[in-house]
Amino acid sequence: MHAFIDESKRGDYILCAVTVLPAGVDEMRKRMRDLCPKGNSRIHMKSAGKAASKIVTEVAKLDAESRLYVVKSPKLTEREARDLTLEAAAYDLMELSASRVVIESCDQDREDNRAIRKVVGPQAPFEYLHDRPSNPLLWLPDVHAWAWGRGGSMRRKIEHRIEVVTL
Repeated sequence: MHAFIDESKRGDYILCAVTVLPAGVDEMRKRMRDLCPKGNSRIHMKSAGKAASKIVTEVAKLDAESRLYVVKSPKLTEREARDLTLEAAAYDLMELSASRVVIESCDQDREDNRAIRKVVGPQAPFEYLHDRPSNPLLWLPDVHAWAWGRGGSMRRKIEHRIEVVTL
């Protein structure tokens, strides 16, 4: 199992971990590139415009499941919320026997690594790394989290792929 992680902030702090089978990674990467709107270097749902509905519809067909780790406490700083969600995701990914975890880099990589090591220890049972948003598989958690947060018809299109964990 491979996992791809990105955050979303829409009132609540949400960390989305999308899991895919390793055998499907290459095909999924190709399908995501095909969905990228012309003239854009990546899918970022905040700027998807008219393409948003088609993107969500097509991503909902992919064999990619996600867990949304949601923090509703306004008392936590963003870093505290990120640590809490990363720790929960790391624990769950160990339970799922993930072999590779890719996190979208956001200038907090060192702190992220510290939060993950807190759960997995110095000999992590999976490889984890940070990558740039140009990685097409990091677009998956962006789409899942955006559609969920948007609600309405967008949420209904993809909710069969999403499990929500409130922390």
